Amino acid sequence: MSSFGRILIRSPNWVGDVVMATPAFRCVRESFPDARIVLAIRPYVKKIIDDAPWFDDVVPCDDAGGLSSLPAILAVSRRLRREPFDVAIVLPNSLKTAVEARLAGARRRVGYARDGRSWLLTDAIPRLARNGKFLPTYMGDYYLRLCERIGCTICDRRPELFVSEECERRTDGLLRLRGVDLGRPIALLNPGASFGPSKCWASGRFAEVGDRLVDEYGFQVCVSCSRKEVSTADEICSRMKRRGINLAAGKPPLELDHLKSLVKRCAILVTLDSGPRHFAVAFDRPVVTLMGPNSPLYTDTPLERGVVVRVDVDCGPCQEKVCRTDHRCMELLTSDMVFDACRAVLTY
Repeated sequence: MSSFGRILIRSPNWVGDVVMATPAFRCVRESFPDARIVLAIRPYVKKIIDDAPWFDDVVPCDDAGGLSSLPAILAVSRRLRREPFDVAIVLPNSLKTAVEARLAGARRRVGYARDGRSWLLTDAIPRLARNGKFLPTYMGDYYLRLCERIGCTICDRRPELFVSEECERRTDGLLRLRGVDLGRPIALLNPGASFGPSKCWASGRFAEVGDRLVDEYGFQVCVSCSRKEVSTADEICSRMKRRGINLAAGKPPLELDHLKSLVKRCAILVTLDSGPRHFAVAFDRPVVTLMGPNSPLYTDTPLERGVVVRVDVDCGPCQEKVCRTDHRCMELLTSDMVFDACRAVLTY
């Protein structure tokens, strides 16, 4: 196996993808315990990897704007070029991240042969295919294939997250301010999806599921989402006949590190196919996922203690951010179907 003294890892950009990349982060550290490992990551998702023991340094990089944001690319590359990296592992598929790695001067640059960027990589890995067509793969395994290319040994495929005692205390404080009883179990509803509206489910149906979780299990129902989606959480709480608590409204704001702590302690998570689902996998919490336009193959793992609720439709999975027809993949999901899945996962 090659010996690398300095390793650069370019993190994925989406919340769920960062979580699914944690086995790759851990694998690199375990395989090269004496190397200096630097992670380049978007500031928005940095809190996901807070307290992780795998990195010697974390460098923020703004991925907004694609190749048009040349000043941002040059700024990141100049910062990274201060260290003569032996190898860069480029986990995202974008052309921009391959440019950053090339300008950073890494001697080897490992990534997937995507988006016309192979010439920027020394190790351009073909995507898995079947009968000449791209084969969707669980993203955790997708990232680990790149680690194998540089000689890493894979010992554990489970996603892993960390929550400090200080973060737990701050989360306790936030919950008390929102009126949450810390002595009662929490059912967490997560209706947000930064991917796009094609993933979204009706607020009234979320409310019906929330009411049944209160009535049949005695849970207190909390709703989490981004600050841009506060109105969605408000609508769910207003439609509930029982009390629902909007965690995204008010101050301090609900941050990703708070969300890690929340998912770690919740009795069940009901979520769209979005980042918090993968928090639940990492913390081995019961999770029910509403799956619509996206292929389940990207996120399907036997490590999940959960149920995916979806229906097969003739137009899906389309991977579109905005539905072009009648949104049937999500409209056909009823509150009864979702609550039945809750009941099933709570008996595991």
